[in-house]
Amino acid sequence: MKERRDPASPFGVTLWFPPGEIDAICLQALKDRGCLPDSPAAIEIETFIERQFECSVDYAELPPGILGFTRFAPTGKVLQMGAARGLFDGDQVGERRARTTLAHEAGHGLLHAKLFIDPPRSDLFPEGTFDERRRQIMCREQDILGRRAYDGRWWEVQANQAIGGLLLPKALVQRALEPFMSPGRLGQGLIPNERREEAIRGLVSTFDVNPAVARIRLGSLFPPQGSQMEL
Repeated sequence: MKERRDPASPFGVTLWFPPGEIDAICLQALKDRGCLPDSPAAIEIETFIERQFECSVDYAELPPGILGFTRFAPTGKVLQMGAARGLFDGDQVGERRARTTLAHEAGHGLLHAKLFIDPPRSDLFPEGTFDERRRQIMCREQDILGRRAYDGRWWEVQANQAIGGLLLPKALVQRALEPFMSPGRLGQGLIPNERREEAIRGLVSTFDVNPAVARIRLGSLFPPQGSQMEL
């Protein structure tokens, strides 16, 4: 991770993680807390949060449009983390949205604790998304995998990247996708375009994530054939 001064940032600095570092941070944290399965399976994200940050997971009544929150101590320690109570409505879709939201918040906890040691510039946060008195960041629906274009909120982009690292660890995803792979160039496997939807459904079922999370993770690890990222 690299840090540079940035007067336009609410934190006065910008953090930058080289490619692969966020995945590595998430993987090590899962291992350290005994939350990485031996074979492809759903990650127990609530258990991970409780062990990693030594705090409870709360489902709370939040302002309209807010899906999740993380509250920090002046030392940077996570004091509280949770999601909107309305997400957890008992059906599978709601449970998966709650898991996505909690993984996003866990990303803030893993990557951004140092930003809250000194009071951030709350005037630069969108209204209703930062409580300076409580050192609490609140994430809106559009922050969690909902933006189509980058708007400068790099901390939300990084927390979204952590969703994949925490809920779909790379090595487990590769093993889960073996039935859908074909040989690629330079010995690297690829997912044929005609099997991508089937592969996404497989990830959704195996890791208990919503289709948007599975689609994004598949695209980042195995870009579609013909894309510029293909080797």
